[in-house]
Amino acid sequence: MKKVAFLAPSYPVLSETFIRTEVDSIKACGHHVCVMTFIKYNDCSEFSYDTHVIGEDVPLALLTSLSPTGILSALSFIAKQRSMPKLSLFRYSLKLALQMRKEEIHHVHAHFAQHTSAHAIVAAKMMGITSSFVAHGHDLYETPFDVDLKVNSSNFVVAVCKDMETDLKKMNLDKIKLLHCGVKTNEFKPPLLSPTGSQNGTPIKLVFLGRLVEQKGLNYLLQSLGELNTPHLVTLDIIGDGELRSSLQQQVYQLGLSKFVRFHGSKSPHWVSQNLATFDCLVAPFCMSHSGCVDTGPLVLKEAMAVGVPVITTDLMGCKEIVAPGTGLIVKQKSSQSLSNAITEFIHYSPEKRQDMQRLARLNIENNFDALNQAKSLSNWIENCAS
Repeated sequence: MKKVAFLAPSYPVLSETFIRTEVDSIKACGHHVCVMTFIKYNDCSEFSYDTHVIGEDVPLALLTSLSPTGILSALSFIAKQRSMPKLSLFRYSLKLALQMRKEEIHHVHAHFAQHTSAHAIVAAKMMGITSSFVAHGHDLYETPFDVDLKVNSSNFVVAVCKDMETDLKKMNLDKIKLLHCGVKTNEFKPPLLSPTGSQNGTPIKLVFLGRLVEQKGLNYLLQSLGELNTPHLVTLDIIGDGELRSSLQQQVYQLGLSKFVRFHGSKSPHWVSQNLATFDCLVAPFCMSHSGCVDTGPLVLKEAMAVGVPVITTDLMGCKEIVAPGTGLIVKQKSSQSLSNAITEFIHYSPEKRQDMQRLARLNIENNFDALNQAKSLSNWIENCAS
């Protein structure tokens, strides 16, 4: 099977666990793998594969192994770039190509439709190997850089939701593949006894998990709690950190919610997998930011449902594809009143109703979003594309 290099801007990143999950799952399919990144963090020693910093320990002796016609093709691609410094793209792609040649890479798969995909395409052309990339949210809808050129220059491109697939197919009908980010269902398992909440005065335990940035919509969730007629019937634990933390804490104080809302900061993926099931419902009020940034396939929804936690989320492109009937509630984005109504509805569900939602949530993930099953599709595409 082909040896695959995954290309990421930095690695590993807490908010980008979908990359690590994909690398692990492709490895489980039988591929040899490695990660190429511009910024490597210290906790890579725990991985069962190598992580290389692009530009370090470049084997210049392998220059003659590169394809002359491939270099010409790479230069043609670089010349058409409108959004990246051309000399920098050439230099780092050349270093990347030599590093991947040393590692005997057969296919390079980049995450994000920005500089990582450009470097992957150029390096692959220089080597005469195949390349692909996966688009997410901000790189396609907030800050798109020469996406049409990258789509047409790759062997295939992965869209993480149906709306994105439709948008990308306007650029190239044949190269676009739909593949939702998967969850390691063997690591995210429902507990034997799930929380039932709101019995004998016990509040419903809500949880928010994600970065504290505009597109996560947490301000609308806090406002919705302020609008509840019975705020004492819920608690909200906020797992994550970000630029809006201070203003959100101030909002909690102003709404008089300090008794019911707790900020815990960022937590590791292990903490999430071990503790997520202790909550009754995950609330993910995602929205499109003013700059156009949007979540297109939030992994957190799938992780919650994998451990049997129902979700309340918004009608954004990726979210509405993840929440199947009976597994949660979908509301209008940027609407605190819609969120308040949904939370009130969930509060009044019977324990039996919530337990049924827990079962259906887990079943939905097992059937549609298992990481190994998703990786088998990606593996098949990689194996069958020719340079």
